[in-house]
Amino acid sequence: MVMTEIPLLEVSGTHRQVGEQIGEHMKPHIREMLDSQRQRLPLGVLWQDILHKSRLCLVESRAVFPKYIEELEGIAEASGTDFDELFLSMCVERWEPSAWQIDAAFPKRGCTDMAARGHATLDGSTLIAHTNDLSPESQEDLVILQVQAGDEPQFLGVSSGGVAISAGFNAAGISLTGNQVDSNDVRIGVPRLLMVRAILAARRLGEAMDVCLLPQRASNYNNLIADSNGEVYNMEGSATENEALYIEGDLLAHSNHYTSAPMRHFEADRNDIGDSVIRYHRAMRLLRENYGAHSPDLFKKLLADHANYPASICKHGLETVTVFSMVIHIDELKVWIGSGRPCETTFNAYQLEPCTLPEEG
Repeated sequence: MVMTEIPLLEVSGTHRQVGEQIGEHMKPHIREMLDSQRQRLPLGVLWQDILHKSRLCLVESRAVFPKYIEELEGIAEASGTDFDELFLSMCVERWEPSAWQIDAAFPKRGCTDMAARGHATLDGSTLIAHTNDLSPESQEDLVILQVQAGDEPQFLGVSSGGVAISAGFNAAGISLTGNQVDSNDVRIGVPRLLMVRAILAARRLGEAMDVCLLPQRASNYNNLIADSNGEVYNMEGSATENEALYIEGDLLAHSNHYTSAPMRHFEADRNDIGDSVIRYHRAMRLLRENYGAHSPDLFKKLLADHANYPASICKHGLETVTVFSMVIHIDELKVWIGSGRPCETTFNAYQLEPCTLPEEG
């Protein structure tokens, strides 16, 4: 079965204007998304409590990233939705049991990343492959955003409802994919989804890394960041710590658990990472077995791997499934994006033009 192509939305202008264009176009999806928030509160948590916590996060966020708050204000205004509730949708860590110190099950969103560069690829290029696992119903809310905001590099990324961006790359040759890691130190601060937006605005890899290390963060992802120079890192983070894992042997992979020894004690539930461990080692095996042959077409096939089905790299679960996947050729500023499960999809190509960066004095 071939999945429906994810729609593309191109927007440009000031950050507020960009937000207004997104909000107008995505209005039905945003309203439905915000309506559903009240139906999935963490166990024992009241609506006024979670809203209060998000407002505290907003104070931190407005101080650090005022222009991205303006963008969200534009989205809320144009979609006719309450800004506080829209910002709450960015605070995904507020739904995690560790944010409230409660013992409760939490659905694993998941995803798997693979990277290859240099001698590991067919042409010496740098390639990133990513699957994104969410609830099946979120498939209908996906949109590809191509954004030119202010004087920032244009970026292209996949978003849920036009608000939260999952993965992408920009015209300065910076890519971001990554993986949810459930940490036990969630706190009040800048939500990790807002950090994703800032990483996609980076003009160089060091700026992207600085965002991953943001001291005021509420939580973190494992952010896989790469650039057109072939530099690739897993920034394996929590709210209070971060380990920068550099690509070794021109190959790198990650899933949804902490792999570095200094970060393992931040794992929220060390008894619930089995499927992630299997996906990680499976991804590394596939990378090693195809050393020297990696290409965009090969990566598309690797993303469709079904080892440990249905909780495989190409996920077919009931609670969460792979809703999109992508392969980024960062040297050429090109990406192939497929809707739904990689084994069933058709990958469509998108490309950005390189931007000219101002010289630093």
